[in-house]
Amino acid sequence: MSAMKSNGGSPWAPRQQLERSAHVSVTIESPNNEDHSNGKHCSRPENKKLARSIRKKLRNLPSQSSKCCIFRVPEKLRQGYEVAYMPRVIAIGPYHHNDPGLKRMEDHKLRYLQSFLRHNMNIRLEDCFERIRCWEDHIRSCYDGPIELDSDEFAEMTLLDGFFVIQLFLMFQNPRWRLDGDRIFGKPRILDEVRRDMTLLENQMPFFAIERLFEMAYGSHQKHLSGLLELAYGFFRPSTNIEELPEAVMESEVQHFLDAIRLLYLPTARKPPSESEDEIKFIPSATELVAAGVKLKRGTSQRLFDIKFKKGKLEIPRLKFYYSTESCFRNIIAFEQCYYQNDRYLIDYMTFMDHLVNTPDDAKLLINKGIIENWLGNENAAADLINTLCKETFQRSSNTYFSSLRGELDAHCRKPHNKWKATFKRNYCSSPWAVLSIIAAVVLLTLTIVQTVCSLLSLK
Repeated sequence: MSAMKSNGGSPWAPRQQLERSAHVSVTIESPNNEDHSNGKHCSRPENKKLARSIRKKLRNLPSQSSKCCIFRVPEKLRQGYEVAYMPRVIAIGPYHHNDPGLKRMEDHKLRYLQSFLRHNMNIRLEDCFERIRCWEDHIRSCYDGPIELDSDEFAEMTLLDGFFVIQLFLMFQNPRWRLDGDRIFGKPRILDEVRRDMTLLENQMPFFAIERLFEMAYGSHQKHLSGLLELAYGFFRPSTNIEELPEAVMESEVQHFLDAIRLLYLPTARKPPSESEDEIKFIPSATELVAAGVKLKRGTSQRLFDIKFKKGKLEIPRLKFYYSTESCFRNIIAFEQCYYQNDRYLIDYMTFMDHLVNTPDDAKLLINKGIIENWLGNENAAADLINTLCKETFQRSSNTYFSSLRGELDAHCRKPHNKWKATFKRNYCSSPWAVLSIIAAVVLLTLTIVQTVCSLLSLK
């Protein structure tokens, strides 16, 4: 109590004194510290060197842009699945521009440019480069990392890649435009590889840049040509297996071709983000759902998200697994993980399917029901793909499209009488002979009861 009174009644005074004394001792023991009392500064040469280095880094620090939409695949997604993200025959854009294994296709890009110029005599390369230099900063801002190309190299790459893509789409639609001995259209395997490479996240160009080149070249012929987006969907249709192109997709703002492909799979009616932050519910697997009385059926819709659960019947549109499916889906999922905050639709869909498929037996059940069309070899390969597509991804419960469906399936499986009915049907109604035996047993039991009652009545 006496200590508190001697320091103005404050219990913190002793601590303040200790801090002041500690500060004084540090100042005395550090003669090289700055002297703030007289405004003089003592700087070591090595500190000046470090300061200059930091200032240089700050000057060269790339600006962060809200336009960024083309990313390097995060390392945690890439590990173990590097092949799915790497181009095999062609580089589009700057990330793989100097890859030695892709150089062979650079000459083919020049051939396509030559073909383009022959059919468009009024187009001057000087004008194209002038336009591209006006867009350069905008195009660069669409990439998430520094681009090791100077302005001339960047303009040349943009022109060659842009017109290559345009000519590729036009040649695909109009075979008479193709070159004699074309190494892409003359060999179907190369065409499939090019199409696959153009769906990779790291192998994209901003859509607006290619569209502006397209308008420069064919703007006056728009009445006789399909739009660039329509040409793109026609080119990618063999890998997406989506025949009808919804009007809403054509009116959407597209970032690049991978984003355009992603739009094909999305539901026609989008759901706003939920305010709930509860954990995502795990639903039972396919075999467990069947054991709980749920009937699995292949849906007729082409849209993956048109999954319906009504009166104990779960309808799931057919999911096709081809050799190119893994690469396409992994890159769309990586794009959603990097770019979209609340619209991670394919991640949600594949998470839902991952819950359905826990074992190869689950995959086999869905294959037998026609829900999965499997060209990967066997059910083990299909199960492995489903179980690893969303590995290391993050999904919030507030933006899950299937949250209400998960709740309905979970509620159905929690009711004991659903399992009892399913067990009874499986054990006693699985074949006509089993049904007949049950009917015979019921009839026999009924006759026995009637006979017993009659016997008791006769005794009276």
